[in-house]
Amino acid sequence: MDKPLKDILRLFQAEPSRTWSIVMTFFGDMVLPRGGSIGLPTLLSLFHAMDVGSGTVRTALSRLSADGWVERTRIGRNAYYCLSSRGMALSRDAEPRIYGTVSFKTQRKLRLAVASASVRSLVGDEAALVATRMREAGYTAFAPGAWLGVDEGTLPDGIFGLDVDGSQVAMQCLAAYFSLDDLARSYLRFEKIFSPLAKMCTDHAEQKGAFHQDGLSAVVARTLLIHEYRRIALRDPHLPEALMPSDWAGYRAQTLCATIYRALLPASEAWLTENGRGGDAGRLPAPTPAFYKRFQEVSRAQSRDFV
Repeated sequence: MDKPLKDILRLFQAEPSRTWSIVMTFFGDMVLPRGGSIGLPTLLSLFHAMDVGSGTVRTALSRLSADGWVERTRIGRNAYYCLSSRGMALSRDAEPRIYGTVSFKTQRKLRLAVASASVRSLVGDEAALVATRMREAGYTAFAPGAWLGVDEGTLPDGIFGLDVDGSQVAMQCLAAYFSLDDLARSYLRFEKIFSPLAKMCTDHAEQKGAFHQDGLSAVVARTLLIHEYRRIALRDPHLPEALMPSDWAGYRAQTLCATIYRALLPASEAWLTENGRGGDAGRLPAPTPAFYKRFQEVSRAQSRDFV
C-alpha cells in the first residue's frame, strides 16, 4: 500500500468509527451496480485491509439490518447482504449528486418544493425519512414543509416542485438561505487529502505501477474516496453557476474526485470480478450500463490542474 493511501487511512482511523457508513458507501458504489448482493467474506476482506476488525464489521451490519438499511440472507453457512428497498432508493437518489451525472457547470434552475397536507402531517420516523429523501435530492429546508433546491432528481410522493423566478434579485435572495462557508472548507480539506493520491494515480498510469497490480488497495482507495466525497456532495445545494464564485472549491473537488475514480476503476473492478461473491455464491455479474456513465459529464467539463 503506497504512502498517499496510508496517509488517508490514518486520517480515517483517527476519526470516530463510521464503519456502518462506509459499508453503505461500498454497497452504493460497488455492489449495487453488480447485482446488489455481496458475501460477508468479501466485506471482511475490504475492512481487514483498512485495519477494521471483523467484530466491528459484523456489529455495523447488525445495526444497518436492525435499522432497515440492509437485508441478510443465508445460503448454507454463508451470509449475504444487500441493500433493502429503502436503502436502494436513497442510494439511487444520491447517485446524480455524487457521480456528477449532471455536472456542477450545467445550468440549473432553483425550485421551491412544497409538501402536501398529508406529508406535513407525518411524524416520527416517517417525517424523518421524508427529510432524508429531500436532503439526498439536494433540497434544503427553509420553512416547515418547504425546501429549496435545483431542478434535478425526483421528488418524493406528496412533494410538489415549483420553478423559482430567475430574476437576479430573486436568485440572490434565495442564495442567502444557503451557507457555503463550511461547505467550502470541507471541499478544500478533501482537495488537500486526496491530491497526493491523484498525483500517484497519474504517475502509475504512466508507469503501470501499484494500483495496476494491487486490486484490493484500489478498492480501499475508491471506497474512502467516495465515502469522503459523498459526505460533502450530499450537503451541497448545487446552486446555479451564476450564484457561485468562479473559483468555487466544489468545482475542483468534483473534477479531482472524477480523476481519481477513473484511475482506480480498472484495478478495483478486476478485484471485484475475481474476489466478489454474490447471493448465489457465484461471481458478481458485470456492472450495469448506467455504471459507466459515472462522472461522464465531469470528464467533458474543462480540466483543471491539481498536481
